[in-house]
Amino acid sequence: MKKYLLLIFMTVFSMSFGQKTLDAKIITKENDTLNVKIKVSTNAFDPNLLYVTSFNTKVTVIGEDGKKTKIEAPEIKELFLTDFNGKKRTFINKSSDQKLLMEKLYDGENLEWYRTYSSTMGGENANDFLYNKKTKKGFGFIYFTGIPKKKLKDFFSDEPEMIKLLENTDKGGGFAHTSEYDSSMLSILEKFEELKKNNK
Repeated sequence: MKKYLLLIFMTVFSMSFGQKTLDAKIITKENDTLNVKIKVSTNAFDPNLLYVTSFNTKVTVIGEDGKKTKIEAPEIKELFLTDFNGKKRTFINKSSDQKLLMEKLYDGENLEWYRTYSSTMGGENANDFLYNKKTKKGFGFIYFTGIPKKKLKDFFSDEPEMIKLLENTDKGGGFAHTSEYDSSMLSILEKFEELKKNNK
């Protein structure tokens, strides 16, 4: 009985991933530009859901002859693609060991926002990182659990008006994962940049 259950589990697990290709532009560490097709995985139940973990450590390039070539993350400076939902996305090699591509979500005059992805059983997890270029402060948090308001207040402490904004924002307004999480967080970061610009 256990063998049958294991077989069913393995079948369902393998079906949870679909293989597709995407057009991508890769900037190598040597500053060469490669316009290529890469192999990616998607969720079987949502074929538009791109699994970043299928290429964030090793990119499989598909040649015109169908031949596959692998490019390791340390050889890549930047990777650009448009996902299956039509969203343009940028991945850069900024991890501490240079072995992982991180998604660049925001890069302003003062703030940076990045996301890393890791595999889980049947899917993937995401972790975000905010960094203030001026104060040299930064912190990471788990994407799906959101950010404690106290940490955000400390992060934005050099701009008093941001504290008022955060006090008037409920948990679903950018601090916890919702369908509007990214746009809510982006609006908060842009507000900070605007205040910094006006207070110069």
